[in-house]
Amino acid sequence: MLAPIFSPKRLLLCSRENANRVASRLFDVQSGRISIVRTGNPLQPFLVCTAPALGDHVEVEMVS
Repeated sequence: MLAPIFSPKRLLLCSRENANRVASRLFDVQSGRISIVRTGNPLQPFLVCTAPALGDHVEVEMVS
């Protein structure tokens, strides 16, 4: 199976840097915990969430 080719825009939106920006914005507007989770899915490699599931690979966690 060939590796999928993604557009430059998708690569930017799916980047770790963009996940950091989204998490920072959420952290600024709400209190509590914000996590960046690595999903292993090439279409959505990072997920920003407030309640990661048990066993998720949490890359970054912000807590207020």
